[in-house]
Amino acid sequence: MQRFLRSASTLLAILFFVVPSGAQPQQPSNPSLPVAASQTLHGQLAVSLEEALGMAIENNLNVEIVRHDPLIATEQAIAAWGSYDPRAFAEGEWARSQTPVASELQGGLSLIKEDEVIGFGGIRGLLPKLGWSYEIGYSGQRLESNSAIQSLSPEYRSGLTGSVTLPVLKGFLWGEAWTLVKTSQVFEDQSYEEFRLQLMEIITAVENSYWDVIASREQLRVANKSVETAAALLDQTQAQYEVGVVSKVEVVESEAGVADRDFNRIVVENQYLRAQDTLINLVLGPHLTPDSLLELRPTTEPDVVDYQIDADAASRKAFEHRPELTIANFVIENQELNLKFAKNQRLPQLDIVGSYGYAGLAGSTNPAPGFGDAPRVPIPIDDRYSDTHSDYFSESGARSWSAGAVLSFPIGKIRERADVRRARLEIRRSRTQVRRIEQDIILEVRDAVRNLRSSIEGIEASTQNMESAQEQLRAEQIRLEHGESTPFDVLQREEALVQAQSQHIGSLQSYRNSVTALDRRQGTILRDRGIVVDDALTLR
Repeated sequence: MQRFLRSASTLLAILFFVVPSGAQPQQPSNPSLPVAASQTLHGQLAVSLEEALGMAIENNLNVEIVRHDPLIATEQAIAAWGSYDPRAFAEGEWARSQTPVASELQGGLSLIKEDEVIGFGGIRGLLPKLGWSYEIGYSGQRLESNSAIQSLSPEYRSGLTGSVTLPVLKGFLWGEAWTLVKTSQVFEDQSYEEFRLQLMEIITAVENSYWDVIASREQLRVANKSVETAAALLDQTQAQYEVGVVSKVEVVESEAGVADRDFNRIVVENQYLRAQDTLINLVLGPHLTPDSLLELRPTTEPDVVDYQIDADAASRKAFEHRPELTIANFVIENQELNLKFAKNQRLPQLDIVGSYGYAGLAGSTNPAPGFGDAPRVPIPIDDRYSDTHSDYFSESGARSWSAGAVLSFPIGKIRERADVRRARLEIRRSRTQVRRIEQDIILEVRDAVRNLRSSIEGIEASTQNMESAQEQLRAEQIRLEHGESTPFDVLQREEALVQAQSQHIGSLQSYRNSVTALDRRQGTILRDRGIVVDDALTLR
């Protein structure tokens, strides 16, 4: 199958892309489609079943649609980790204030004027799984003041502080962010299985369509042969009438037989063209155009094999390979994760909080008069803002630390308890659904095995019926030659033969569809056709 996936473009190159003479090539209305999609597909293309399946994976629009789903789920799973990305933050503020005072401490000042610039920034984030949060922040401040009791102006202050909040009950291990990560990972796996399921359905449709084209082609061949037989009978009857052997009524009967079979041929030909359109649409996607002249010529003619199928073994194989069961179990796994989250949410909120940090100070002596107009004594301190950091991480540095606990819980916990009960009920329902799927699989496998066996028996019965009808027609034609029969009787025998041939064609198609259905019911249709899901998943 991989060989045909790689050579799909080569297969398409076999087609003749023809633009009607005198017309200018039209650009496709959808710019995402290739230019060739706006041109007429002309000619015949011999294609095996394996090639048809490979072309469908390359061109089928439904495949192109569903192959996006696992890729989107992967991006969602990656995005869920974004809750743990460190967040940089920054805050800033400038303030000017004028405060009236009446205090002897201000040395007779009636109005204190201050200009202040404050800034705060850092990084905060959340630790995966544990749910612990952290913050590392840096603060800076500049203050200018004419207050008599403000020794420094401008005054510079800075601080570097680290803090952590450690949930030990609610939010620990099964917090909202971690639950989202885990459920997204499960959904990613589930989406892959859903793609495999959809791909199996599409491959089944392609295979059934392929057999339908073959059956329709054979039905058309039978219809054409029937017209030829009726026309030959008409010529024979017309010649006999001209020499006076038969009456005009028998000529009319022969003419009616030709008209009836020609009408049937028209109906069958339309069915064949419809089957062609269906298969072309499945394997060539947007390359099917309103004026397409392409005809696919199937080349695969599988032998009829008398399968000895053990329904019990087929059911066990289906339990192992059917994506429906895997998807249902992924649903349960996700619901179990949600149950753990719901149980965690019932717990009280108990957080251990702690912080540790450094503080720095710098500035210049305030030029404004001090208390009672006394001259200010210069403070031996550095006067630049950068000097506030000088004692960070040193023994003489100003440090602060704190530790504590925060406890909170809702009284009653009505919502939390209800969420737990709901999650348990959903799991219970989903487990019942798994059993229901298993039961459906058993029913489907039994039906597929039964249909395959009956289709094999039907081929044998229809073969005998067709051979008998051929012999009866031959005998009736001999009787007509000896004047012991009529054209009407011959037409009746010929019509019976056509019905027997159509029945035989239908039994062969039923057999082929039954083989496809059994492989689909066992979940092995992709493996048995050599289709690698990961290769089919790649965007085209």
